[in-house]
Amino acid sequence: MTAQSITSRKLNCTVLNPNRYAWRTMVLGLLAVLITGFASEAAAYEGFEGPTVPRWSQESVDLFASLPVQEGGRVKPLDTYAQFAMLRINGQRSFRTPDGERIGPSEWLMDILFYPEIAQHYATFIVNNSESITAIGLTAHQERRDRYSYAELSQARTRLMQMAREYTDIDVAYRTPVEQEIINIAQNLMQFEQMMHFLDFSDHRFAVIDEGIVGDTFPETDGVPLSAVLQRMPGLMDTLRTEAQEHGDESLDQEIAALSRLMSELDTVARFAQGIPLFPGLREDMAEWLTPADLTAAAFAFVEPHEEHIALLAKLESLKGQRGDRIAFQAALADFHQDVTSMANARGEYSKVPFEVFFYRWQFLFWSQWTYVLCFLLATMYWLMPRIQVLHRALPWALIVPTLLLIIGIVLRCIIRGRPPVTTLYETILFITAVAVVIAIIIEFLNRQGIAGSVGAFLGSFGLFLAFRYEAKEAVDTMPSLVAVLDSNYWLSIHVITITIGYAGGLLAAALAHIYIFGKLFRIKEDNKKQYKNITRMTYGALCFGLVFSVVGTILGGVWANDSWGRFWGWDPKENGALMICLWSLVILHARMGGYIRDLGIAITSIILGMIIVFAWWGVNLLGVGLHSYGFTSGIMNIVAIYWIVQSIVIAFGIYVWLRDTGEAMEAKSQNKDNAKQEAADVQA
Repeated sequence: MTAQSITSRKLNCTVLNPNRYAWRTMVLGLLAVLITGFASEAAAYEGFEGPTVPRWSQESVDLFASLPVQEGGRVKPLDTYAQFAMLRINGQRSFRTPDGERIGPSEWLMDILFYPEIAQHYATFIVNNSESITAIGLTAHQERRDRYSYAELSQARTRLMQMAREYTDIDVAYRTPVEQEIINIAQNLMQFEQMMHFLDFSDHRFAVIDEGIVGDTFPETDGVPLSAVLQRMPGLMDTLRTEAQEHGDESLDQEIAALSRLMSELDTVARFAQGIPLFPGLREDMAEWLTPADLTAAAFAFVEPHEEHIALLAKLESLKGQRGDRIAFQAALADFHQDVTSMANARGEYSKVPFEVFFYRWQFLFWSQWTYVLCFLLATMYWLMPRIQVLHRALPWALIVPTLLLIIGIVLRCIIRGRPPVTTLYETILFITAVAVVIAIIIEFLNRQGIAGSVGAFLGSFGLFLAFRYEAKEAVDTMPSLVAVLDSNYWLSIHVITITIGYAGGLLAAALAHIYIFGKLFRIKEDNKKQYKNITRMTYGALCFGLVFSVVGTILGGVWANDSWGRFWGWDPKENGALMICLWSLVILHARMGGYIRDLGIAITSIILGMIIVFAWWGVNLLGVGLHSYGFTSGIMNIVAIYWIVQSIVIAFGIYVWLRDTGEAMEAKSQNKDNAKQEAADVQA
């Protein structure tokens, strides 16, 4: 069945009976998307006839995935490094090889490291705008958004890098989409080259044909590997120093020339062997892990390498040579894995690596998102078929499942990082979503109307969708080292968590307010005043909940500021945003108490509160000023602006409902007066 026929069938079902065929329509629509997406992905390998990589054993993949590596100031599994490299370059967390097999990030990285001559033909690079391909002088694929191989893009590498350098000088706010795409492609190409050539040194053999001391140090006619060169270099330097002391520097001219050629060859061979620090430091004061390039650089400084590092380097060299024998390769990888993990354990840096592998492998957040989607479909079915009470009763219980998965994911992240649950903007999305849904579940169990449960299912789906979109856009590790101002578990625990709970309460109130406004706008169960009154109570309760935590969180933020910066309040944009939330919430409550606003007024003002929260949460970070500017996220302004525009339209709908209802009430009142006058006149007559 083609995507077009599926679409036609969807339209027919909707026209015949939108309620009866709603579920079928959604399923068919999802199938259409999946079929179309698979066809597009398959087109990337159309005509591919090259060799493919034999699949790795699961044991080898597990060993490779759990290798520790230091990146971004923390030690993590090599699988995490591979995941975000794949996400940045390929736009996905899984990859389809030319032979049609779906592989994960670790296997993808293994193919690149150990079979670069094959991996360069993989359709690895996501290109969102085919105009960028045309701009660098290549022939674009038929699809505007498609994936390209390194072999394709490297044909225009010189022009690509030249254009990327030119566009980098342009301020990010003034770059066109094509210019930004070219910069992204160039950066991804360089990272791929770094991975593809990382183990090139293991294929190289250093052969010294010169006579003399340097030649005697490396007598092997077929050459020696890098590890042997680094191991012998200190002895060579000692011999040369002794020779210089005994016979003078003039006697070493030939030796210095030979040594210079060797060092130049070392520099050429090892320059790509960086970017993946696999060798833990052996001293406690050595915070940075080392790469083969770092070990080679030490040779230039004539620093004697540690025997443990040389042994590790030799074992790493042997891996690529044994790639054809899967049994020998697995044994060599296990040996290398044992040595690296032992060294990392000695530094106290490995204990959480297996935990992180477990976290990403089980994909708690991914399954939470799609379970929330199923809950939202369940809520939709309930509203389409309200007579089926089992759907109503099942909704709050069903919501517990994805919420538990989300909470487990958050807790695991806390254990891995040794931090409270909110340290980055990404984590605020997860935490606020979890808190909002938990509150919605509690409300649903209290009133059993299906409204809070439906809103909770929507917020869970949307919140995790936003988290995954943010993660895909940034394509960097979501558990990074913290900036200095945030490096305090105490203040993170009491201030940031408190203020984000306040955000969750206010956003839930804004979401519930939408139900009230759209229900009134479309006159849904207009005569059921009790139901609308309950929506107002839920909105008001969430509003009060959010206000309490917002006020406490803002005060604690001032205490933190006094501790960190020496002043309680400085009218920083982030502080102003928190203050606006508190003040506007108080305005709503006082206006209600004074009788200035009623149910519809609470709904409209709650939506305005949601707009203020989004400004405090995301908007102030876009200003790039103040002491809280560490949370800047490029490209988010358009999304925030769209949110504000949509919310302004909803507010306009609310005002329209107020004007409409007020007009109808006045008209009805006037009509009643006319009817009363007419009745009085009839009586007198």
